[in-house]
Amino acid sequence: MKKILLGTFLLSASLFAANIVIDQKNNKFSQAEIRVKVGDTITFTNSDPFAHNAYTDEENNEFDLGSQKPNESKVVHVLGKGKFLVECVIHPDMALNVVVVE
Repeated sequence: MKKILLGTFLLSASLFAANIVIDQKNNKFSQAEIRVKVGDTITFTNSDPFAHNAYTDEENNEFDLGSQKPNESKVVHVLGKGKFLVECVIHPDMALNVVVVE
């Protein structure tokens, strides 16, 4: 019985998770700041004709998308609360502030 309830809880939690799409175009992220919840996903889509590399070194949500080719999308799962900055290794002026709430 416990396994069924836990499975139902995990399934229902994933149904309420949001996916925020951030476009990378003209050497900018489509938004300067986003608010997300733990469990949400962020999809980074490269709409430029050249590569990008979105990353953060924030402890609870660390990721590095590597070289992201034109028209490629990559998904990041939000794992912990806090605030962090997403940058592009290739284009240092690109910045996205992410605020993770409950």
